[in-house]
Amino acid sequence: MKLIPEETPIIILAESCFGAHESKTGLGVIRYGKWPISGVIDSTQTGKTVQQVTGIDCNSMIVGSVGEAMTLHPKPKALLVGTAPMGGGLPESFRNIIRQAIEAKLHIISGLHIFLNQQADLKQLAQTHNVMLWDVREVQGENVINRQLPRPEKTKVITMVGSDCSVGKMTAALEINRAIQQRGQSSAFVATGQTGIMISGAGVPLDRAIGDFMAGLLEQEIQRTIAASNPEWIVVEGQGSLIHPAYSGVTISLVHGSAPDGMIFCHNPKLKTLHNFEKVAMPPLSALIEIYESVAGWLKPAKVHGICLNTASFSDTEAQELIERYHSETDLPVTDPVRYGVAPILNALFQVK
Repeated sequence: MKLIPEETPIIILAESCFGAHESKTGLGVIRYGKWPISGVIDSTQTGKTVQQVTGIDCNSMIVGSVGEAMTLHPKPKALLVGTAPMGGGLPESFRNIIRQAIEAKLHIISGLHIFLNQQADLKQLAQTHNVMLWDVREVQGENVINRQLPRPEKTKVITMVGSDCSVGKMTAALEINRAIQQRGQSSAFVATGQTGIMISGAGVPLDRAIGDFMAGLLEQEIQRTIAASNPEWIVVEGQGSLIHPAYSGVTISLVHGSAPDGMIFCHNPKLKTLHNFEKVAMPPLSALIEIYESVAGWLKPAKVHGICLNTASFSDTEAQELIERYHSETDLPVTDPVRYGVAPILNALFQVK
């Protein structure tokens, strides 16, 4: 449940990194979220618009401080921490900005692993100014183990998986979910990370759950989604990678907890090594797909039905060449969901039995 209503104008904090990999939370919320965007705080890019920096269709301004943000229209009523640093810590430079935002009576939305409600100074300041601190990664509900519960035969679960962290798994899931609905079939998006939860208002912050209960909590969320709307499709946001030394535990829980009927593989072609592990070379996609199908098959057979590429750093000609190359190598439908849509992926998914 969203603690900050959808009509609340927000300012996004992405100091010194807006538009870069580190600001993926803010970028995701701007592209897919429902909150009105008052602007962005990044003192290194003041005077520019979001569209000028990112290409996203948003003309909100980038400003250098909370004070400047309070002069924007619509006037912000909340500040969203728009970065996802490795380990989910709170950059010290952000703490003073958050304090200023609280003093300006802005609610704070944070997806960091460091909970703002556990920071005594920030909690006291928030109480003094009567504002909310929403720690999006706080796990809701009781801990449960995965029990491989049955699902309605008509409901197909499609899980996003990938070669690495931050390769576009959430984006692919949201685009596929929306496209299924546009084709007249019922579909629900299940978020498994902080940004997806900010966008959809529900989900499981999988990387914050206790290890024993990650798969069970995701299974529970899928069952809750079925009970709520009985959709024909459930599209599950991916997390991490099975080959990533830091995040593989989360990913195997994602696969077994979602027990997918099919998977979509996500990849950024520019990656030659794993994020923050430059000595670990990126294997061929065919080998990675085989790994995912094997791990899923330990409990329930599931095939990869398509590939979503993040080609943002490539020209249109290069992107088309990459799509042809990966299609030739894997014999799977390939697309960039933002650039070219997901029609080839949907055509394959609709064949899932």
